[in-house]
Amino acid sequence: MKLKALLCTTLIVGAGPVAAEEIRYALWAQPGEAQYEGAVEFKRVVEEGSDHTVTLFPGDQLGTPREVFAQMALGSTQMLASGDPGLKEIEYLALPYLMNGIENYQEVLATDFGQEWNARLVDERQARMLGFMPRSPRQISANVVVESMDDLSGLKLRAPERDYYVESLRALGANPTPMAFAEVYTALQTGVVDGQENPIETIYAQKFFEVQKGIAVVDYINKPAYVMISEQFWSGLPEDEQQLLRDANDASTAVIEELLPQQAEKQIAEMEQAGVTITHPDKQPFIEATQSVRDTLGRNVWDEDTYNAIVEIGKKEY
Repeated sequence: MKLKALLCTTLIVGAGPVAAEEIRYALWAQPGEAQYEGAVEFKRVVEEGSDHTVTLFPGDQLGTPREVFAQMALGSTQMLASGDPGLKEIEYLALPYLMNGIENYQEVLATDFGQEWNARLVDERQARMLGFMPRSPRQISANVVVESMDDLSGLKLRAPERDYYVESLRALGANPTPMAFAEVYTALQTGVVDGQENPIETIYAQKFFEVQKGIAVVDYINKPAYVMISEQFWSGLPEDEQQLLRDANDASTAVIEELLPQQAEKQIAEMEQAGVTITHPDKQPFIEATQSVRDTLGRNVWDEDTYNAIVEIGKKEY
């Protein structure tokens, strides 16, 4: 039975019943980006399979992840796709060169300790993880062409306001400068910072390449976005509706995984045409230089046994 039949409905003369449920879905991505198109596919699958309506709020329209988590706890927003999963133990899977890809994340979160983290999310954030939204690995752009790790020495690179970004860039020889995302383009344009780090699709979408000379493909952090759902909303759904949302997220992931490489190829070509030099430095020095960051922060966040288990899972090739 569809949800409309289970919920109180409002009758509008001449319009028939209107479902009382709406899924408000907040995400950072903008229309045209692969992740936004994946959210459109999520919307299509859900709306075709139920009486839910899905409203997308791209470009952080509903606020920061912290603000949206608060909205989900109150029940005013139902879903969030963000790089912030709301729990430190999950977020730090993004330590440099720790995870090879999204399958590694999936395996970690399927472990007993991964399931315990999700239970803590429910308790502490009133939200649970529904799945992932793929993103490309994070690369480094600069106002110089970066051929090797040595070329990062002393460069002022904007870093997100998290210690694992800051310590990673410092380990690579750069001078990390924590800064809000909204300030990055102007800071690059005016020379407040020399460069920044982000996935290719973000560098393109935010037009950072317009004020940079080079992009170094170093894959230094491989981090998906996390798709979170309000526990208040989730726990009120019948099992078939819950499964529909899981299936819709799987469909969303498939669309993104197909689009990302296609878009990246076009985006790189366009950025090269604009005069940006794309380089592929030897990654081994980057991996070695950030070993202490992985070890120190990893052991601080998790216990020794958990950290070692995560390292082994993160190495796997699927």
